[in-house]
Amino acid sequence: MHGLLRGWGKALYKIRWVVVALWIVIALFGGFAFSKLTPLLSGGGWDVPGSQSLAAGKLLATEFDGRSESSMTLVLKDPQHAVGSAEYKDNLGKIVDRLKTEEGVSGVFSVLDASEGIGSGLVGKDPNLSIAFVDMDVKLDFIINKVPDYQERVVEQAESLGVEAYLVGGAAFFGESSVQSQEGLAKAEIIVFPLIIIILLLVFRSVMATITPLMVTIASVLVAMGIVYLVASEVELSVFVTNSAMMLGLGVGIDYSLFMVSRFKAELENKGKTKQEAIMTTLQTAGHTVFFSALTVIAALSALFIVPIDAIRAIAFGGIAVVFVAGLASLTLLPAVLVILGARINKGSIPFLRPRERTGISGWKKWTKAIMRRPAVFLVLTLIALGVFASPALDMKLDAPDIRTLPADTAVRQGFELMQESFGIGSSSQISIVLRNEGSDLSEPAALESIAALQAELGKQEHVSSVSSVASFFPGMGSDIVSGLLNGGGGSLPADVGFMVNRYVSADRHSAVLEVQLDQLGSSEAGREALNVLRNTVLPGVALPEGTVYSIGGDAMNGIETSEAISDSLLPALGIMLVLIFFILVLTFRSILLPLKAIILNLFSVAATCGILVFVFALGHGSEIFNVESNGYIIHFVPILLLALLFGLSTDYEVFLVSRVKEEHDRTGAHEESIAEGMEKTGPLITGAAILMIAVFAGFAFSGVLPIQMLGFGMAVAIALDSTVIRMLLVPVTMKLLGKASWWFPGRKRPEPEPSNPPKRSDKPLPLANK
Repeated sequence: MHGLLRGWGKALYKIRWVVVALWIVIALFGGFAFSKLTPLLSGGGWDVPGSQSLAAGKLLATEFDGRSESSMTLVLKDPQHAVGSAEYKDNLGKIVDRLKTEEGVSGVFSVLDASEGIGSGLVGKDPNLSIAFVDMDVKLDFIINKVPDYQERVVEQAESLGVEAYLVGGAAFFGESSVQSQEGLAKAEIIVFPLIIIILLLVFRSVMATITPLMVTIASVLVAMGIVYLVASEVELSVFVTNSAMMLGLGVGIDYSLFMVSRFKAELENKGKTKQEAIMTTLQTAGHTVFFSALTVIAALSALFIVPIDAIRAIAFGGIAVVFVAGLASLTLLPAVLVILGARINKGSIPFLRPRERTGISGWKKWTKAIMRRPAVFLVLTLIALGVFASPALDMKLDAPDIRTLPADTAVRQGFELMQESFGIGSSSQISIVLRNEGSDLSEPAALESIAALQAELGKQEHVSSVSSVASFFPGMGSDIVSGLLNGGGGSLPADVGFMVNRYVSADRHSAVLEVQLDQLGSSEAGREALNVLRNTVLPGVALPEGTVYSIGGDAMNGIETSEAISDSLLPALGIMLVLIFFILVLTFRSILLPLKAIILNLFSVAATCGILVFVFALGHGSEIFNVESNGYIIHFVPILLLALLFGLSTDYEVFLVSRVKEEHDRTGAHEESIAEGMEKTGPLITGAAILMIAVFAGFAFSGVLPIQMLGFGMAVAIALDSTVIRMLLVPVTMKLLGKASWWFPGRKRPEPEPSNPPKRSDKPLPLANK
């Protein structure tokens, strides 16, 4: 691979302007496509194939009136007037009439359309608040990016009338999540880019060397987003793709550029070396690191395709696209730009940042030799410390993002909280139990009696505050009479009763739904336990009409099934990751024990990162720094993404450090001295790269979008641990303990040390070491 990359460097020198021109054209297309991407993204994709929640959701959306995926609920509170008063009705009427003019709204059912009996169900404990059902006749994906505009107009109209009004429901939640995602991305960029510029200036000490990697990284991110746009035009992709891909793209793009520019600058310092020779050596060395690092990240992310959830696969695809393009740009565009610039890469040198001449043994070498004197002690103490950090992860709970992931000042969350205050905390996360019988009519007397019995049984369970079914609208009536009313034609029921009945029984009478409301949030531990009792104990033991099957739906059930699917996929995905990374590192190092060592140390690092993540975001120790409230759980897709990203990115530093150690060992044959030399020559650059990565990821930790905040914080912690505890402590001491066995590989002869010649200038430690 070294020879291939060196040959590419020779060819690239001749076509450098062509390469740059092609990248400019592609980047312009990517930027245009990126501007059109957001409307194509979806808040969905979290359903598990074959799951109960998916089956229930499909039946609810297709078999019942007013329960389409895009349907919402209008919450209206008039602080001055009670529901039913002329003033309240007037305000409600104005808001409803204007809402009906919005695209996709097919009807609104409110207290204005209901009799006293039905209307009482639309009013909760607060006499000044009511809800209305907003039916939509368009698909969720189409309406999701329009709902925030609907919401804004509803809120503004309500404020002009002196009342509060909000739209709530899945469509409103996903729409607001999309808005928060875009705003969070902009906020992260405002934080991240100044930090990147400052750090690059400190690292390179010149303006041109700072601008070059930044521009190349931006170009690669734009091209990657163009690829995402092309795929999103044909396939549903999650709204989280842009944030996660942008975060990863900035991180690896700057990281790869740092390795390449540093080595190129170092090669130019060798007297007599031409630009062509410098870029050939840069690609042969730093380019090798970039190639295998990108390959490893892509391999790690590819393992996530085993998870049977479209949203996670979409996020993995976005990551693969951005890493592939970043690696490609670092091996094509960046070398072409470097060759064009040549020595001008040092233009705009900052005088007060010029490095001082170093005399004597460096601090890196002193530190490495010190810890290698007692390797076992440092190994044991460090692993114990990582174990302590990891301990909170033993009680890690996973769940889907709920309304609490949105900022408290968003209209959707305020609407949900008003609804919870009036109708109960579980009103925003009701459990839907959908019955389906292909052969029999569920409106027959015997079937209605079974539904009523099931309703009564569900109502007895702990944490169940209420249960609604078709029987709720015919209190005290016998099943024969109710059956006759249901099957007596459209005129046998009042219009409002008919509307509500059609929300609980399908038009063909082969499907029925019961709604269970808990006195807990569905995502709370008590809520999950109550749902699991219904799922595993109550429903399997209930006698239903012959041929009737049931499925459980709702956000809480979807969250449980999604979390279970991710947990079940964790070990297989990890196994695939480890095997792929092992073989890649074996090819890179030509060693068996070094890849095994890297994988084991990374497992400790991942565990410690997850423990710190749980400590902050789930247990709430310091979560106020990020302006979030702890909910007792971690968003279900964050740990598995952290696992893939950390295993991929940590290889960056592993390859960079160990390759340099191997280079020294092949040259001298001195094992311990090679470790110290490798640490001395790569330590400053790894530290600089890590600081850049941490700055990027930490910026996203303050983005205001909870899943991305968790991911950003987790990656920042992981990179901090990897660049300090792992690279500065555990790698040197484990290699010391392994001794010459570190380099064992079947069939490889021990290299003969080179004659004791003075080192070339490029081998001398630089202020920013090169590979």
